[in-house]
Amino acid sequence: MTISTTVPAPRAKDRPAGYAAMRRRRRGLALPLVLGLLLGVLVLVPIVLMFVGAVRTGTFVDPRAQFSLRSLAAVYTTLPYLKTLAVTVGASLLVSLVACVIGIALAWLLARTDLPARGLMENAVIAPLYLSPFVGALAWLVLASPNAGLLNVLAHDLLGTTGPVINVMTAGGVILVMALYNVPYAYMTVSAALKGMDPSMEEASRLNGAGTLATALKVTFPVVRPSIVSAFFFVFVLTCGTFSIPAALGGTQALPFLAVDIYRAVATFPLDYARAAAIGTLLFWISLIGVFFYRFASKAATRFVTVTARGYRTRLVKLRGWRVPAMLAILAYVVLAIVLPYLALLYVAFTSFTSSSILDATFTLDNFRSVLGSVAVQQSIGNTLLVGVLSPTLCVLLGTVIAYAVRRLHVRGGSILDAIAMFPIAVPGIVFGTGIFWTYLMTPAYGTIWILVIAFVASYIPFAYRMIDTSILQIDKALEEASSVCGASHWRTARQVTLKLIRPGVLAAWILVFIFSVREISAAILLASPSNKVLSVMSWDYLEFGNVQNAAIVGLLQTVLLIAGIAVGRYVLRVRLSQAV
Repeated sequence: MTISTTVPAPRAKDRPAGYAAMRRRRRGLALPLVLGLLLGVLVLVPIVLMFVGAVRTGTFVDPRAQFSLRSLAAVYTTLPYLKTLAVTVGASLLVSLVACVIGIALAWLLARTDLPARGLMENAVIAPLYLSPFVGALAWLVLASPNAGLLNVLAHDLLGTTGPVINVMTAGGVILVMALYNVPYAYMTVSAALKGMDPSMEEASRLNGAGTLATALKVTFPVVRPSIVSAFFFVFVLTCGTFSIPAALGGTQALPFLAVDIYRAVATFPLDYARAAAIGTLLFWISLIGVFFYRFASKAATRFVTVTARGYRTRLVKLRGWRVPAMLAILAYVVLAIVLPYLALLYVAFTSFTSSSILDATFTLDNFRSVLGSVAVQQSIGNTLLVGVLSPTLCVLLGTVIAYAVRRLHVRGGSILDAIAMFPIAVPGIVFGTGIFWTYLMTPAYGTIWILVIAFVASYIPFAYRMIDTSILQIDKALEEASSVCGASHWRTARQVTLKLIRPGVLAAWILVFIFSVREISAAILLASPSNKVLSVMSWDYLEFGNVQNAAIVGLLQTVLLIAGIAVGRYVLRVRLSQAV
């Protein structure tokens, strides 16, 4: 005979004092562990497996593959790759220099002078940020290729020239085009520092007899020097991982770039995935060094706090006779980066592009009908929209949870979560694509649209997280405390107070990641398959087969989607896109 007894659970008041503390401890560890695991799988695992892939002779699905240092030794020690490394670093430094010089000049003109319509001109200056650099490179290929470039053909027709007047398919041409589309990053970084600077030091300089130029060189720019340095290294990191512009303007012949070598390793026979991974590791170290200097300069910038508690109004420099040249300089940049390239694309899209004379070309809609009637293009439009909606949505959700956990819940390991969330800044898109390839090669996600969503979320989580994190930091905790005092639960306060107040930052983050997802090509091109191609990859495929006309039309379709996203963000959601980065 068995007698069973049921022991009643102890009531809350009878539980030992350490029970509540232990329960809080477990609850406090659950969220950071889940977030850490999710970020680790998204961000860290692909990088680790890329390094593993670099020391194998084949992919993980190849039973004959073995561990070997052959690929690493070839990439790190042989002359061709060392030369490409030197060219990549040197060209990236030069691009950073040119972009920063132009960006700093534009920032000073729009922040410190009496130019008219400064708001309109600022939006025009940062417009290239919201358009695809690859489409811009394609446009310049149409404009200034040595044989069939529209500018060279027009010069021949009007001036009787015999050779190319402008040849963009040279090292100098590639560098200038890359600098052209990196100017907005330098401009926005330096412009933000200038707008937040107390102008009293500049006033003191003028009162002591210094002129406008002397004040700018001896006071203004030295104060914002950390921001200038951080802009320089940020552009350097972006340029090191650039694939689209050097690949479109001549590939390895015009200017050897490590990112282009990664693509060639997996796109041309014999396929060598280990070599692509090895080149990715080399590019990763270079980018990591650049990010180290960028973060150092960014931290140094916080020590130059010049915004005071009192109100002030910046005295604008009167340009007088220099006003027209300054406006022409800004106009020249906008024409070169936006107006001229897209006029060229429109010309190519609506003509046969085979006429011997540009002035006598006939316009037609047949080109658009042919491209839009393609099943592959229609599928790529759907894929682009799907990726463009899912990627920013997931980025914003994850970024919001991480930012709230770190800033409001103060979870354990918050600094580690912050570091991992920002880590993809150091990883170029094509390097991340290499890591994603090695990670998901044996999973059902490989070759589907979901692998692109995973890659984009991992790549762009830093942008969403940082923007939402900044929005939360700007909220006075007293508002949330007042809600709690009135009896609202913690989660009700978060839902009805915090989330509503950070809504502008969340929407801005969504729009920005949407733009980046639609224009992305570096990671997408490594993960592309017939079923998951997006518009950027379709445009590249047409260009690879020599069909510049169809490539231009697909590039214009991509631009239409980007403009639609910007219009929704600005006029429907009332997002201030100039503050998005």
